[in-house]
Amino acid sequence: MKILFYFLVFHSVLFAFDQTHIDRLLDEEECKGCDFSDANLSSLDLSAFEMQGSNFKGANLKNSNLFMAELQGSDFSGANLENTIFWKANLSSANVSGVRATGANFKGANLQNAVLKNSNLSCSISWKADFSDAMIEKTDFSNSELGAAKFYRNDLTDSNLTGAILWKTSFKESVLSQYQCEEAKKEEALIDESVICRGE
Repeated sequence: MKILFYFLVFHSVLFAFDQTHIDRLLDEEECKGCDFSDANLSSLDLSAFEMQGSNFKGANLKNSNLFMAELQGSDFSGANLENTIFWKANLSSANVSGVRATGANFKGANLQNAVLKNSNLSCSISWKADFSDAMIEKTDFSNSELGAAKFYRNDLTDSNLTGAILWKTSFKESVLSQYQCEEAKKEEALIDESVICRGE
């Protein structure tokens, strides 16, 4: 019985994703609400594919191209997004927690209402990305390019903005640490009077 239990657990881990969903995605360029968890989707061209509400937990999307992909409400928690292209992708209400997204391209991406907890976006490119109303906790934006990005109604106090480019980055109704506010001003960020600069 114990051997059977371990076999079933091991089997379910190995085949967490649904192969029919992957086949459908590649054939039809569309698979909404599909299961790609733990799948190897690295180095694929998935630009403009429709994958709303899909499960990418633990998936490998390293070096893949998701330019203008529809991904709203999808779950990327724990996924490998290193050097992945999300240029102009729709990631609204997506779960982007615990991801490794170093060097990823979120230029012009819609991340409104997304969840970013313990996420590594260091050295990423997020020019003109929209993070409005995103829940951001302990996320690493160090040495990333956030020029002209929007941070409306966010609390960034426990996130890392060290070395980030914040030129014309817009902050409104958000909470920053005093140090973050000082650095943002040096970078010529656009800091609205509604922003709270919290003391250390």
